[in-house]
Amino acid sequence: MADRLISKERQKVILIVSFAYILPVILIYLGLIPFSWRFYVLILSAIAILAIARLYKFSAVELGFTQNRLGIALKAISLPTLASVLLMSAYYATQGPLIDNSAYSWNFYLFFVGVSAPVQEFLYRGFLFSLFSRANFASWLQILLSTLFYTLVHLIYQDILTLVFTLMVGLFWSYHYAKFRNLYSVILSHSLLGAIAILFGLV
Repeated sequence: MADRLISKERQKVILIVSFAYILPVILIYLGLIPFSWRFYVLILSAIAILAIARLYKFSAVELGFTQNRLGIALKAISLPTLASVLLMSAYYATQGPLIDNSAYSWNFYLFFVGVSAPVQEFLYRGFLFSLFSRANFASWLQILLSTLFYTLVHLIYQDILTLVFTLMVGLFWSYHYAKFRNLYSVILSHSLLGAIAILFGLV
């Protein structure tokens, strides 16, 4: 009986991941959805996932919105985040930008820090880990799948360096989240690194 329940949960996982995480990326990548609509797609995906999270009756704590272990999570993530900032700064100083992001206004950066980064962390860490936990996935598999889906969404930029960077940082964020189960620390790191990477024209 327990095996059948787990099997049904995993079927639900495949369905949710296919339609909410894979299909939108493929449609944008193929040009069936305009690239310029990517942030609207992100918001719509977040609304759909939020509705699914309510159906699953995930608590705020399950989704990582908690003060529990926040202090130690922030301490653990601060040094790697700072090291990443220094590496990006060194690359920018020696190689210059990869792409021209000069057209972005300060409003965009406010949107990224206040909306985009938190929404991405909710989608790719908070919700996915809760979903995978309900389906009884092993911790290492949760980390791997979360990282792969986070990397996949950046396929729409059609840039190998972006994919490599997001794979590396996604693996770090997923491992950190698996260890501390606190979304706030990952959101802070994501907001900072993402904003700097965009400012330097690295993504």
